[in-house]
Amino acid sequence: MLVLWIAPLVSGHASMIMPPARNAIDSETPAWSHGKHPPTGFIEPYTCACTNGTELECNSGQACFWFSQGCTIGCKQCDGNGTRVPNFDHCPEDSKMVPDADKILPKYRTMNQKAEFDSYQDIFKFNPWRAPGKAPVWDACGMAGGSHQALFNAGEYNTTVHAKQGDRGSSVLKPRPSGTVWHRGQFARTRWQYTASHGGGYQYRLCPANEPLTEACFQKLALEFAEPFTHDILFDNHSVTINATVITEGGGKGWALNPIPSYQSDYVSCDYVVPPGEHCKWSCPGCGPPTYAADGACPCRCAEKYPGIPKYVAADPTIFPDPLPGFDKMETFKSYAVEDTVKVPINLPPGDYVLGWRWDCEQTSQIWASCADITIV
Repeated sequence: MLVLWIAPLVSGHASMIMPPARNAIDSETPAWSHGKHPPTGFIEPYTCACTNGTELECNSGQACFWFSQGCTIGCKQCDGNGTRVPNFDHCPEDSKMVPDADKILPKYRTMNQKAEFDSYQDIFKFNPWRAPGKAPVWDACGMAGGSHQALFNAGEYNTTVHAKQGDRGSSVLKPRPSGTVWHRGQFARTRWQYTASHGGGYQYRLCPANEPLTEACFQKLALEFAEPFTHDILFDNHSVTINATVITEGGGKGWALNPIPSYQSDYVSCDYVVPPGEHCKWSCPGCGPPTYAADGACPCRCAEKYPGIPKYVAADPTIFPDPLPGFDKMETFKSYAVEDTVKVPINLPPGDYVLGWRWDCEQTSQIWASCADITIV
């Protein structure tokens, strides 16, 4: 049975696919060209396979492997440790300084919603989505593989001429003109793809292309979602419009909830450290000798290893219903893209900008990022 659960284990991968992201530069190399998605990584081979929604090829390359790992709210920096231990606070002293005004209201939780808010049973309370934008990142355009070293339960990056594991996106990903032109005061469409779910929500932001691509720069120009709040779900032969939830009160105003409920991730919401002399029995290429990569983060059902934790900690279907039949299933993630409509500020100076997409996870201490080049006139 363990083999059947390899796919849900993989860390929540996603990327922006419209406009074409700098992070997808590997799609210009032979191995990833024309929509090809060979496996990335040795420990847990995975791909960024996706559906663009309007084109036959979804040229995402390795874009879904650019993220920040081991990042919890209030910390000064990420630590790269993505172990899913319940209530894992990566910076206990700093997290106490996060004001309640920066935290989301309980109704915007996407996982474990029936646990008492901020209690011991509320095991995801330190993860990025609980105070959107208040957890640090390695880099505003992501880090290749999410941390400096390839680790189990995180991600790996196949070295190419463009980047290697641990490279910072803003440093190594050069401008990649997309031909995308946005008009001030009008609406613009963006699109992202998803391959594994961990709840939370996301935001689009801008930074002038002639400035350093820092998190501070992007946070100055967060974009608003157009009303009425909806997502267009684009399949290869049809589209469906569903309602979107945008935070309008409390912390994280203007951020959108990830519309894909994470029901299946319950089996792998927690990890435990395997006792000395034993090995994690999880099935993956890097789980056995000589690396035994999963021994420090062996997946489990939370209540089996941690007394007092709810038996079910994933998205509650009575609170977060599936917007489309089967929308939450791992095998269908790659069959659609999510399209959003954002407002282009009317008072922006015309010029070249970098559009940033940041997804703050709730189930894990991970933040996904993509950066794309656009022109605003």
